[in-house]
Order: sequence, then C-alpha cells, then structure tokens
Amino acid sequence: MEALKSVIQKAARLKRDEGIVHLSSCFQWREFEGDDQRQYIHQEFVYENVMFSVQRGLPWAAVAQIANLSKELLPELRGVKRSEAMSLIQTWLSQCDHLLTPYHHTTMYDFMVKTYIRHQCLYQAFLKKEVNRQCMHSHLEIHVPPHPLPLSEGTDLGVWEKQKALKELMAAETVKLEEIHRLKEQAEAQILSKPQVRLSDLSLEDRLDKQTLESMVRSILQAEVEDVKEILIKEIRASQELLEIRLSQTALHGDGHSSCV
Repeated sequence: MEALKSVIQKAARLKRDEGIVHLSSCFQWREFEGDDQRQYIHQEFVYENVMFSVQRGLPWAAVAQIANLSKELLPELRGVKRSEAMSLIQTWLSQCDHLLTPYHHTTMYDFMVKTYIRHQCLYQAFLKKEVNRQCMHSHLEIHVPPHPLPLSEGTDLGVWEKQKALKELMAAETVKLEEIHRLKEQAEAQILSKPQVRLSDLSLEDRLDKQTLESMVRSILQAEVEDVKEILIKEIRASQELLEIRLSQTALHGDGHSSCV
C-alpha cells in the first residue's frame, strides 16, 4: 500500500499521459491482455478517478484504495444497466467508508457515477468489444465561384451605387404615379356617384318647397366637398412626394454628368 501511495503521489505531479503510464505500472492488467486499446481505456478510467480523489484532498490511504477499487470495478460493469451500475458503484465505494468522510464519499460517488453514466454506451461497447469502425462516404458536388470579369468590364463602385439608387427612385416614381392616378379616379367616382344616389331617393310625388330643396342641395354639396377634399389632400401629398423623387433623380443625373467631366 505504501508503494502504491508513493506511485500515486508521483503520478499526480506528472502530465496526464505520463501519469497514466506511471500509475499503470503498479498493476497487472490481465482483464484485457493483448488488446492495447481497451487496456489503455481501462487504465485511463483508473487514473481519472484517482486524480479526482487527489484533487479533492482525500487521505492517501483512501486514494490508494480507490485506485484498486476502480481497477476491479470497470470490468464488473460489463452488460450492467444504468440503475444497476449506480448501485454497484455505491456498493464498491462503501469498502472505503472507514477511510472517507460522508462528504468525501458523496463527492466521489457523484463523480464516478457521472463519469460512467455520461459515457455508458461507449464503456459498454468497449467492455463487450463491440467497437466497429463505420466509414461513411458521400459524394458532394463542389460549386466554384464564378470567374470575375476583367476590371475593364467592371463598374466603378460609385457609379454602381448611383445606378442602384436611380433604379430604386424609378420604381418609387412608378408606384407614386399609380397612386395619383388611382386617387384621381376615386375623386371622379365620388363626384358622380353620391348626388345621383341622394336624388334617386326622392319620389316623383314628393312636393318640395324652394327652401327645402335649397337646404337639401346645400347638404349634398357640403358632404360631397368634404369627401372630395380628403381625396384631393392625399393627391396633393402624393404629388409632392413625386416631385421630391424626381428632384432626387435630377440630382443623381447631375452628379453623374459632373463626375464624367
């Protein structure tokens, strides 16, 4: 036991790979003899548990016991379900109870369970020797970027930005012209429709005096003016926006001419 403690103390001062080799020299690894890969994973499992116990400040006697326990435990987990594995780890760790405080026991148990359960599928494949390499091949078509045009055929960035701005303004101008045309048609329809509707409500038999007729005509015209006024305001606003668009176009064209001079 003293020799094992001395080896563990030295392994704790070495780098990981060197520490695994040094710690492994204390044991005979007959469980996976002849299979270097599986044997190394077994040694790695022991090393991780030992180094964790050292980092948590467990007594050296307890650390040495955990080294022996980890070496014997992993092969016993072969084919064991998750719940059974947790119970088995608890049972094996209880062998160290006389060397561990309740806190250290809980800390060590949590680490061993989390380490194993997180990689349970890999450990089981390793224990059952079911590790098979599967190579997947996919044929992917590579699309190379288009070959750039010669610089002589390219467009200056400033010119390109102006052309882009002009296209956007032309599109906005088209939209605004359509809006103005629609508002004009709406105003005309408004003027023609409502008086006819109002007058059609009158019966031929109705007897209207002059004052009543004047009042009716006045109310019809007033309502009509309000409706048309709202449409005209929208049309004026749209016309102002159209003017601003055309002024912007003129300014861009002017910049283009001046840049060419």
